[in-house]
Amino acid sequence: MLRRLAELDRLDASSPPFGSSAWRQPLPYAVAAPPRRRRGALLPLLVTIAVTAGLLWVRTTATEQVDHVATLLSASDTRPPASVDAAPSRLVPQPISPGGSGGFTFMAENALGPATHDPCRPLHLVVNGEAAPEGADAILRDAIGIVAPAAGLRVVVDGPTDERAREGRPAMDRSRYGDRWSPALVAWTTPSRDARLDGDTAGIAGPISVADATGHLRNVSGIVHLDGPAFTEILREPGGRQAAVAIVVHELVHLVGLGHVDDSAQLMHPSNEGQVGLGDGDRRGLARLADTSCARGI
Repeated sequence: MLRRLAELDRLDASSPPFGSSAWRQPLPYAVAAPPRRRRGALLPLLVTIAVTAGLLWVRTTATEQVDHVATLLSASDTRPPASVDAAPSRLVPQPISPGGSGGFTFMAENALGPATHDPCRPLHLVVNGEAAPEGADAILRDAIGIVAPAAGLRVVVDGPTDERAREGRPAMDRSRYGDRWSPALVAWTTPSRDARLDGDTAGIAGPISVADATGHLRNVSGIVHLDGPAFTEILREPGGRQAAVAIVVHELVHLVGLGHVDDSAQLMHPSNEGQVGLGDGDRRGLARLADTSCARGI
C-alpha cells in the first residue's frame, strides 16, 4: 500500500483561519499541497503570536487541509522577571551564513524584523514521553544537534515533565515551572490528548513571541506536540529513522522561527522531495535569526 508522510503548518489559537499548508515527500517520505497564507501587516500592538506546525502520516495521497489561526496576547499581560540564566553575550558562536540569498521565510515578524530567540540565554525544553516511540530521546537529541549550532543557540533539555499536550498552552505556568517563561514543551502524545492531532495530523509545533521594550519580537516559549503512534509507523518504514529525525528538525526549525519556502531544495519547503538535511536557504534563515542582540527585560 502506498504510504506517505506529510507536514502541515498552522498557527496555534483562536482567531479566524489563515489558510493551510503541507509538507510531503516521495516514498518513503511524502508529497504535498502548497501552503495558503493570509497576507496582512503585523500591527505594533500584536504582542504575542503562537505559531505551530504539524505533521501528517497518511497511507494515500494527502488532500486534507489544516486551518491556520493566531492567538494575540495583550501588552498588559503579566511577564516574569528577567531570566536568571541570561549571559552578557551570546552562548554559541554566531553561525556563518552560506553564500547566496533567500530561501527562507519567518514565522512571525514586524517592521523591526523577525521574532527571534535570545542568543544570550539557553532555549529550554522539557519532554513529556507519555506516548513516545522507541528511541524517541535519541531522535530528539539528534535533531537538536543539527538545529542548535545552525541557529546559534544553546538548547538545554531540562528533563521530563508531567505537563501534557493541550490546546492553549500558556506562556507561563508558575505552579509547574516557577516565575519564568515556561520552557518549550516537547510532548509525545496522541489525538485523544490533543484534538488538533485528530485524523491524519501527526504533530504541531512553534514559538510564542512577545515584544521587548524596543518593540522587537522575541520567542520566549513554545510547543512541539508529536503523535507518538504515528512516529511508530514512520519508524517501521525503510529509512524511517532518518525521516523521523528530519521531521523533528523541521519542527524545531519552526520553533526557532522559520516558516515554509518555495525552494524545493530546502528542508523547510512545504512539498519536500527527499530533502532530509538543512539546505543553504534554511541555514541562511537560521543565521539571520541568530543575527540578533541579547534580549533585555523579558
